[in-house]
Amino acid sequence: MIIPKVSIKNILSIDSNNEVNVKEQEKASSSSTKDYNKEECLSNLWIELISCLFDENPKISLKDLMAKKYSNNSYVERATSDELRKRSNSSSSNDSEISNNSTNSSTSKRKIFKIGRSSSPNKSLRKSNRKEEKKKVINNEPDEFKAEAEAILNSQEEIINCNAIIDLDSKEFKQKLWDCLFWTAGNEGLEHLLLRFIVARKGKVNDALKMLLNALIWRVTYDIEGLCKKGERIIDEKEFSCGKVYFYKYDKKGRFVTYIHVNKHIKDVRPQIETEKMTILSMETVRLILNKENPTACMVFDMSGFSMQNMDYGFILFLLNCFQNYYPEMLGVALIVGASWIFNGCWKIIKQLLDPTVVNKVRFIKDKSEIKNYIDECEIPECFGGTNKFSYSYIPYKEENDVNCSVETIEAAKRNWDIVKNKYITEIYEQYKSKLNVKLEDLLFKINDKKECEEVSNIGDILQNEISSSSTCSSSTSINGDENYDNYDSSMMKQIEKELYNAFVEYDKCTRSRTYYHRAGFTHY
Repeated sequence: MIIPKVSIKNILSIDSNNEVNVKEQEKASSSSTKDYNKEECLSNLWIELISCLFDENPKISLKDLMAKKYSNNSYVERATSDELRKRSNSSSSNDSEISNNSTNSSTSKRKIFKIGRSSSPNKSLRKSNRKEEKKKVINNEPDEFKAEAEAILNSQEEIINCNAIIDLDSKEFKQKLWDCLFWTAGNEGLEHLLLRFIVARKGKVNDALKMLLNALIWRVTYDIEGLCKKGERIIDEKEFSCGKVYFYKYDKKGRFVTYIHVNKHIKDVRPQIETEKMTILSMETVRLILNKENPTACMVFDMSGFSMQNMDYGFILFLLNCFQNYYPEMLGVALIVGASWIFNGCWKIIKQLLDPTVVNKVRFIKDKSEIKNYIDECEIPECFGGTNKFSYSYIPYKEENDVNCSVETIEAAKRNWDIVKNKYITEIYEQYKSKLNVKLEDLLFKINDKKECEEVSNIGDILQNEISSSSTCSSSTSINGDENYDNYDSSMMKQIEKELYNAFVEYDKCTRSRTYYHRAGFTHY
């Protein structure tokens, strides 16, 4: 994860005039990024992606394009059920040790205080300490706060395991990226997924390609698909049961709503990897629930009771990286409710790491009564000032209630999905083959140890009927001069996209572990 170097001192000293200039620059940049043709960008992105993964003599290697090293950081390999049980047992024993140590330390502090009570130098020292504390409060720049932020923000990239560095240009790894692309797009469709990256990079195809590949590499090296298949069984249950994050209903624009109680996240109470896994599993589950008409999320941050123990810069950087690099254009709006004065300095730091487009999606509102401007009052839980009786209560995971399909069922669902994937790939290849230097066979998935593509039954008759019935619709003339060609091609792709979605869902039903949102009935399967 690459983090830009920033000066905390410079950030915290930004005056109001500079903030106005920044806002003007944001408006200017956002207004000048809409001059691109999405369809043309989508076509070019397909061509560049296929060439990068399958051309034996690409213009640039994947290693040179990404210009960084990646290693295997699988969440599944780094956490097992046994490790979690050991961790929970050790944490309970540590808690008792901490309580004993705290009582011992408090008694020793009282002894020290009594011994030095009559000493005048200690009195003057305590007075000077009080003055320093007052100054810190007034400045709102605690030394620990600045030092921690400086250390984290100046770190350039994540730690690389030199023993597990990935060969990006190997055929095996590129095939994993190709597989990952179809799994990632399974629920929303390949076109919609690619467009997210195009929009995030404002129509710059090369930047969108690099961003997409970086996200796919992250998904493969961290085994996001494996995490979804293992689910809550490899995540500390307290990450869910504490109720710091949950999803419920939609806002007025049809965006699925995420509620976050910031004061329930206390830094270092549990390893950050547990919070990361919980976050990713939740985001992947949300992708199943998003409104197809408006596939973005509304996030509501409850800042009541916020203190510096809740300010976890390491996790915040991880979260920002997810939204900006791995799940682009998924955030619709973020509501920061009742932020205290102590959060102002934190926000100035966080803001420097955000894309101006993301900053424009953040709204600061004074109290919970203003949430109803974005979400209908009857849909807002009572704890957020609404009238809805919903109260989050985690339903514990039980393995006997999880998905348990036979190997034969999974293999059959996978085979059907691969067949439809090959149909889709064939259509994509036919569209762009004149600009590609690859063979169709290289792109196809193996079925029964062979690369093949079965015919779509009766699809020709169905589409021909659709074309003849839509003769009143205008369409551009194709290269061959056939006015109905584009309609036929579009209808064919829509039909295959439907098949692709249905085949993925059947496979996903057999393999994805059930989460709280499955048990509570929020997902469509």
